[in-house]
Amino acid sequence: MAIHASEFSPKGVSFFYVEGDDGYWRRLVADKIIAEVPEEYRDFNLRRLNSGWNVAELFDAVSAVSPFFDAPSAVICGAVSVDGRKKDGKGKKETKEELSKQDAELWNAVFSAGEGCKVLILDGRLPPAVKKRMTAVDCSKPDPGTLRKLIEELSKPYKIEYRAANALAERTDGNAERIATEVAKLKCCCDGDAITYEYVTELVADTMERSVFELTNALADKDKAKAKWLLERFISEGVAYPQLFRLLISQYRRLFYAAVSPLGDKELAETMGVKEFAVVKNRAAAKKYGKAALKRALDLLERAEFDYRRGLDSDETAFNSAFQDILTI
Repeated sequence: MAIHASEFSPKGVSFFYVEGDDGYWRRLVADKIIAEVPEEYRDFNLRRLNSGWNVAELFDAVSAVSPFFDAPSAVICGAVSVDGRKKDGKGKKETKEELSKQDAELWNAVFSAGEGCKVLILDGRLPPAVKKRMTAVDCSKPDPGTLRKLIEELSKPYKIEYRAANALAERTDGNAERIATEVAKLKCCCDGDAITYEYVTELVADTMERSVFELTNALADKDKAKAKWLLERFISEGVAYPQLFRLLISQYRRLFYAAVSPLGDKELAETMGVKEFAVVKNRAAAKKYGKAALKRALDLLERAEFDYRRGLDSDETAFNSAFQDILTI
């Protein structure tokens, strides 16, 4: 079971890998690993491997601690190189579930050489046999209580009203990256007072769900300039591509259900667990697409997300490819 980043401590364990895509929590974990190495030794005992590294390079990194300094060391790795084999003759790669004998020996050497070294892999696409020997750190959205504590901590030295904290969590969809940005803005504008519910509702953009609805509406209206601007706004606010996949897939599913369901607005709202007004809006937006176009958009997003999760494309490449295809529907 993964430890959430909010509770992460590198003490007593050497090897960690990250799951989840919230940039705030990922940076927090990386900063704690870096802090294990005294600043004066970081040029020697702190190493970084860029995305695309392999296990042989990791072994070299954990083995290369300077012999001149008896100080802690750490290695931080980006996305792992995905070894694979061709599937269906299309030349695409798929992640190996089983380790080759050579890789197993290399990983054993890494774990032996890395004892006492802090190793953080910012990627969860590792063979199961390797994951079992490491600690998972969850960098996704935490439970509401943890999120509220984060908001209160970021708001210091100001107080934030309970209702305001809840509204902020809702309007940012619990994305800690965006929460940190919005709290900094609120602190500048609250003029020494507590951060109130009124401040949040006035200064923080409306809910993520509404923003996604605005994006799908722009796509349906063939307004490419607005759709691209809205997407750029999501990215600038720290919304990661995997989260964008989830948000858009969820929204297109709602639109598709609204288009094909024979239920009335009230019955469908109860089935989907939303307000009746939301169903009315979804059905109006769905008419701009048509059933076939909605199904195609949903298929494009689901296929692209699947390719990303299998390691066939990066999250950014997979999302942008699907987004460009949707612009042409």
